[in-house]
Amino acid sequence: MKMQKVKMEVASGSSTRRQNSGRRFCICGLLVSITQGWTDRNPSRRFYGCPRFPKGCNYFSWFDEEEGTDWQRQALLDARDEIREKTRVIEKLTQTISEMKSNFENKERAHDENEDEIVRKFEEFYL
Repeated sequence: MKMQKVKMEVASGSSTRRQNSGRRFCICGLLVSITQGWTDRNPSRRFYGCPRFPKGCNYFSWFDEEEGTDWQRQALLDARDEIREKTRVIEKLTQTISEMKSNFENKERAHDENEDEIVRKFEEFYL
C-alpha cells in the first residue's frame, strides 16, 4: 500500500483527547499524523495513524468523513495509474537521454583525438 505523509500533526479519535488542544493522540500517547493512502479500495483517502505503525501501536482512524462515490474512486484510481505510467515513461526517457548524451560525448572526444592525431602527423610530415 502506497501512502503519502501529509505535513500535519493532530491527535486521534478513539484515543485520548487533551482538553481544548484540538490535537489528537493515539492510544500510546503520541501525537498522530495524517497519512494519505493510495490503495485501490481507498484512493487518496486520509487517515490518522500512530508514528509507531507498523512496528508498535496500530492506532487508525479515518480523517475523511466519507469515502466518496464509486465513480470518484474509479476516477482517482485511473488518474493514479496514469500518473504512475507517465512517471515510468519519463524515467525511461531520462535514462535514454542520459545514455545518448554519454555516447555523443564519447564520440566527440574520439573525434577530437583523431583530429589531433591527423594534425600531428601532418605537422611531422610537412614541417
